[in-house]
Amino acid sequence: MHLFVIMIKTIYVILQFASILTLLVFFNAPLLRAAEREYVVPMEKSQWQIESRKQRECSLSQTIPFYGEAKFTHKSGYKIKFMLYSDELVMQDNVKIILQSEPPSWRHDDQVFNIGQFTFIRGHDALKVKSPYASRMLQQIENGMSPVIIYRDMADGRDIVSIMLSPINFRQALTQYRECERTLVDFDLDRIKNLTLYFATNKDVLTASSKRDLNNVKRYLTLDPNILQIKVDAHADARGRRRFNDNLSERRSKAIVNYLHAIGIKKEMIYAVSHGERDPKYTNKTAVGRAKNRRADVQLLSVAPPTFAERQAMADARKMLRRRQLSERSIFNQPVNVTGAKKSKKKAPEKLRTIKPVSANTASEPVNNEPPAPNFINLDNLVDKNNQKIKSK
Repeated sequence: MHLFVIMIKTIYVILQFASILTLLVFFNAPLLRAAEREYVVPMEKSQWQIESRKQRECSLSQTIPFYGEAKFTHKSGYKIKFMLYSDELVMQDNVKIILQSEPPSWRHDDQVFNIGQFTFIRGHDALKVKSPYASRMLQQIENGMSPVIIYRDMADGRDIVSIMLSPINFRQALTQYRECERTLVDFDLDRIKNLTLYFATNKDVLTASSKRDLNNVKRYLTLDPNILQIKVDAHADARGRRRFNDNLSERRSKAIVNYLHAIGIKKEMIYAVSHGERDPKYTNKTAVGRAKNRRADVQLLSVAPPTFAERQAMADARKMLRRRQLSERSIFNQPVNVTGAKKSKKKAPEKLRTIKPVSANTASEPVNNEPPAPNFINLDNLVDKNNQKIKSK
């Protein structure tokens, strides 16, 4: 009898606990369930916009209501890429994303196709998908599928956000997009217009990539008849004698001019200037900086090259400037230390500016093959008050 009473009380306690747990789950169900936010383009508003810059860039975009814009871009010299723009600024990095392609509701036999996994970055253009994944997305839309971007809400991670692209009215825009793609060339027009070629230490020989870029310069001239001048600025690093570096940069400029002339470009439209070790673009205190200073900048300009008289006047002005700079740095112009005077503190060296390369798509790379530093005294700076060079014995 006593055992039977204990069993009844135990069952009663269990039932009470179960009822309380059921009530807690019921009232907190909205908090436990994850909500889903969908951004879908309505069928009646599904449109694809074309932006065509023939021979330069083609883009295909769709506006996503209440979210932003999805855009495919194909630029000359690059592969196609996909970008998702958000109206609201994304403040977090490395948010995991699942990118998949889903069939429309009336195609029950098709399965979901997994394209890949990516991450968000800070900013408005939060998602960037490069080729071949971007090409796969474009093919899926062409086949009537809908690419879907899925990720967890970046606020607290409890909501599932999905962004779906619509394939409706896509084929009409795709025809114009393909026509624009046929006009694209296989090199970056903007980079060729402002080209940088690099040389090995003490060398004036053009590399294979430099010759390829100069061949593309000729192709650029056929695409843009407004180009009237090809300006070449040749440079050298600061190692060695200044006179040697002047001659070296002049040989480098002549190598570029001769090659351009050999492939059919008239010398009359080429204007070459040799700067030697002057006007460094990077610091000469490191091997990496010196490798980037062994360069030649090739610019395509829409103004006519200077005449012979103008070139002679500019050359004379550069010579006068160099003489004045040599005189200012001469040891004869340095202040004389008086005996017993306090030694002046050395000034901190000025911070040399470092400029990033023009484009990440630069074909010609700096050549870092310099030998050990030469062991000699540079006598090029030894000039007197009358700019007469002191001859070494």
